[in-house]
Amino acid sequence: MYTLIVNGSPRKNGDTAALIRAFCRELPGKCEVLSVCEEKTAPCLDCRRCHTRRGCALCDGMEDFWPKLRQAGLLVFASPIYYGQPSGQLLSWATRLQYAFVSETIRRDPDFSLGRRLGAVLLAAGGGTKDPEPALRTMRMLMRECGAEYAGFAAAMQTDRLPAREDAEALSGVSRLAETLAARLEAEQFPR
Repeated sequence: MYTLIVNGSPRKNGDTAALIRAFCRELPGKCEVLSVCEEKTAPCLDCRRCHTRRGCALCDGMEDFWPKLRQAGLLVFASPIYYGQPSGQLLSWATRLQYAFVSETIRRDPDFSLGRRLGAVLLAAGGGTKDPEPALRTMRMLMRECGAEYAGFAAAMQTDRLPAREDAEALSGVSRLAETLAARLEAEQFPR
C-alpha cells in the first residue's frame, strides 16, 4: 500500500507534522510526504495552455505529483487551519489541480486518468477555531479533483493549549482513522 500525504504546513516540526508522523506509524506500506511549502510550486496562472494541449506551461515539479497520485491507494491532505481554511500555501498549490479538471472535462484526454483512491484529512487548529467543517469542505473538494473518495478525518483542535504530539484524544483519533483506512484499503483493493 502506498500513501501520499500532501502537507500544507510551513512548520517542519509543528502540530500538523506530529499528526502526520503518528498517522504514518499506524499505516502499513509506504508513506510519502509532499511538503507544498518546500516544493515552491507556483499557483495556476489560468493561461489556458492546458485547454488545448497536454502539459502545464509552468515547469516547477508539479508534474512529479501526477504519477505519485496515480500510484497512491490513499491520498491525505494535512494542514493547519487558518481563519477556518487550510493554509494559504496548500490552497495556492491546489490551484494546479486545475490541470486534472481541464484534462478530463475540457480536453477530454483519453490518456489522462487519475484512477480512484481513498482520501483522508489531518487538521491542526488552535485559538478560536472550534469547527473543522469549513476546512473539511474545502479539502473534500480538492480530493474530488484527485479522484479520491473522502473517508474521514482526524484533528487536533486545541493546539494553542496542548501540542498535537501530547494530545491523547487527537492521537487516538489519528490511530482510529489509520486503522479504518488500512482495513478499507485492504478490503477494497485501492487504487483502482
